[in-house]
Amino acid sequence: MNYKSNRPYPRPMVEKENIYYAKLLLDAYAGEVSEESAIHLYLYQGLIENDSNKDFATIISHISYVEMHHLKLLGETIKLLGLKPVYGTLSRDNKITFWSCKNVNYAINLKEMLEIDIKSEVQAVRNYEHLLTIINDKYVKELIARIIEDERIHINIFKYLYKKLVMEESI
Repeated sequence: MNYKSNRPYPRPMVEKENIYYAKLLLDAYAGEVSEESAIHLYLYQGLIENDSNKDFATIISHISYVEMHHLKLLGETIKLLGLKPVYGTLSRDNKITFWSCKNVNYAINLKEMLEIDIKSEVQAVRNYEHLLTIINDKYVKELIARIIEDERIHINIFKYLYKKLVMEESI
């Protein structure tokens, strides 16, 4: 199973420093619906399901590694844009709201977990697509577009798992 696109990731680069773009990326990096939140959500779910559904636990673990790579790439890009890649978001008046474990949904039912995963990945794609309309830096846009490819693969994996593990077992 492929957990990410076969296309290589672009090297983190920027046309020039841009604090506004860096602030926007902080939300994807460590906001409520972010790479940081996805990593913790998937690690949690893997721990919960490890005893009862090893296949799911293995798949979700691989997806979390992809999300970790996204986090690293975004962090490097945020730094190049001129900000420290803190685990949080910045308000307009530059106050930090640090990432919180409250961003993780602690559901223990597999059906609910997969519904949350699908919803989170769909929202992540929407958020990234919105960033593509705001950010006017060709290198940052290339990175975001590449990350979107992986997130769409994750949506398809979760939909497949939902069908296989939830729908077929309920028949």
